[in-house]
Amino acid sequence: MPIVKVLIAALAFGLSAPLAKLLLDVVSPLFLAGLLYLGAGVFLGLVRLAWRRRPAVGRPLTARERWILAAVVVAGGVLAPPLLLWGLARSPAASTALLFNLEVVFTTILAGIVFGEHLGARVGGAAFVMALGGVALGWTPGGMAMADGAAAVTLACALWALDNNLTRLIAEGDPLLIVEVKGLVAGTVNTLLALASGQPWPPAGAIALGMALGALSYGTSLVLFILAMRELGAARTGAYFATAPFFGAAGGLLLLGESPTPGLLAAAALMALAIWLLVDERHSHAHGHAATAHVHVHVHDAHHQHAHEGGEGPEPHSHPHRTGPLEHEHPHTPDSHHDHGHH
Repeated sequence: MPIVKVLIAALAFGLSAPLAKLLLDVVSPLFLAGLLYLGAGVFLGLVRLAWRRRPAVGRPLTARERWILAAVVVAGGVLAPPLLLWGLARSPAASTALLFNLEVVFTTILAGIVFGEHLGARVGGAAFVMALGGVALGWTPGGMAMADGAAAVTLACALWALDNNLTRLIAEGDPLLIVEVKGLVAGTVNTLLALASGQPWPPAGAIALGMALGALSYGTSLVLFILAMRELGAARTGAYFATAPFFGAAGGLLLLGESPTPGLLAAAALMALAIWLLVDERHSHAHGHAATAHVHVHVHDAHHQHAHEGGEGPEPHSHPHRTGPLEHEHPHTPDSHHDHGHH
């Protein structure tokens, strides 16, 4: 179930905000960004090494998709995490966690306007309500330091929104490999930048905890996010992932003893309304699938009634195959088989 996958991803990532804030007492933001992504990359590399005979979870990336992966690494792995952690060091963890919802707003805007993903009135309305929640949160008293921190987190959310939409273009690839590459490259770059700027090595215990947190909150979470994105599209996966800030805000209140503010409570109410609008969306109409040939992991559902030559292996499996032409009506989301126009 893609919804279950993205909710688990949201839980793992949301709790990273208060836990990372604890580590920021002994680790600089840039160094911690490197440790989090290195933890994700090393963990996924070990998983791929130990699980060589796993069922097919993706296909090899094409040359064009490898360039897209490079852009994903730069935007979401190298630039966004230091900005987030710099802002987190200057803001309460609960407020920062709720600002994460701006990622959904930016993801939705990019998905609809730039990447041509069908949205609909409920998705657009939810993005507007989430934006109001971000404004309410930005008006929380806290002085200029809070404003600077919120601005840094907002920019990080914009970069992750670009990351989400670019990742949607390569979501049919092996998510373990995608996250491993992203983690190792981004983690190495951020760690080297931290060392080059004269930041000292953190204590061994903090390094271990940072990498362990990265394995869970960035590694496992990102893999599940990519798997869900295959079926839900970037905007809707981001909508379900918007539950992450609520897990993070609860963690900030419970683990760090932070006090709720009026702005935080107003933002939480507005963002809860936005999530309801998105989760309750239903989309069904008669549509056609043109004849095409492609490669991705699949099972023999209504969209994959094709012959085999032998040697494809058990389902789910991946091999070049033809689909369509087909016309039918059923509830659907903008996955790789439903990237069609609307009237």
